[in-house]
Amino acid sequence: MKRRRSGAAQGAVPGFVRTLAEAGLVGTWEWDPPSGRFLLDEGAAALMAGDPGLAGRPLQSERATAGLEGSDVERFLGEVRRATEEDDVVLIELCAAARPRPRRLLCRGRILRDALGRPIRGEGTLVDAAEVGTEARAVLGLAEDAAGAAIDEAAGLLIAARRAIDASGNPRLRDLVDVVLLEVAREIASRSQPAMPVRH
Repeated sequence: MKRRRSGAAQGAVPGFVRTLAEAGLVGTWEWDPPSGRFLLDEGAAALMAGDPGLAGRPLQSERATAGLEGSDVERFLGEVRRATEEDDVVLIELCAAARPRPRRLLCRGRILRDALGRPIRGEGTLVDAAEVGTEARAVLGLAEDAAGAAIDEAAGLLIAARRAIDASGNPRLRDLVDVVLLEVAREIASRSQPAMPVRH
């Protein structure tokens, strides 16, 4: 029997559609596994390296990540290493120490391999998380009793959409849907965490 969608879930869908449309791509990066060097476009150079003038120049990892908050440098490089060793997918939230205020970034990428399975190149995009977060918070502002079911249903729909977009071969749509999947995963994780006991 086909399950009917709740009214709350139906109301959530337009919000997710707007989130996809409004998510702002702000930079792209490439990684060369043999040398360990990164190649950033102007947007990524300004945010990740802290200097837009470094765009288009091969950069060692320390220089390519100099614009990130300290703890995020190793988190990003560790995620690239993990993707290289495991599933080829880079997906992480970062914080760039940009002026006049830090900027939250959603980083999505993939590792490309040769016919023998050896990593030959990494590539990815940076999305301004602030644009996603505002809309996502509105979508998640559902009544508490309906929100969990709506988010679970949204996750299923987004996973199905991700598979269909993969088949289409459209990288921009793939990047945008990954942004929303990350927001949904974060919300589900926050709901699954046990409440901390209150000390008196």
